[in-house]
Amino acid sequence: MVIVRPYLPLLWPSYTLFPLAGLVALYFGVTAREGVMIAIGIGFLALNAATVVNYAYFTRVWIEGDQLVYRTFFGTHRESVPIGGLQRIDAKRYPGAHSGVSAPHFVARGRDTIVKVNTKPYRLSDFAGLISALRTANARMELDPFWTRVANGEDVTKEVALTPRSRS
Repeated sequence: MVIVRPYLPLLWPSYTLFPLAGLVALYFGVTAREGVMIAIGIGFLALNAATVVNYAYFTRVWIEGDQLVYRTFFGTHRESVPIGGLQRIDAKRYPGAHSGVSAPHFVARGRDTIVKVNTKPYRLSDFAGLISALRTANARMELDPFWTRVANGEDVTKEVALTPRSRS
């Protein structure tokens, strides 16, 4: 069974920089004896801890039985597509900040359902084994050029395609 899990070192802002906001709010709340500010600081820290725990233990993409399954949000959000009905895997990108693009999404399109995974917290090379297992189970499945290169073991981390700017 091939399981793809987030790579925690890629989430370093979640457990290094973001807790600083909670600690600063907590510090100012304690020094000023302000209960609301203390609650905000604790809330920031709790939200940050929940995010890291969710990615570390509850978020994964894997093959379960005869389906490709993506589960996240402490196991409450589940997307699945039957492997036999899997038609294409695309790398959908969305406009990002500073005229760039987002990390490629792993979009598995079936006949009736779609599994969409933002690959930012994942190592792309981890998807090569999953794609190989999917191709073994469903030889008719198509891959777009990006995921074809990932499946072949090529380094695609340097690929950047700029989003066209609006004409307004």
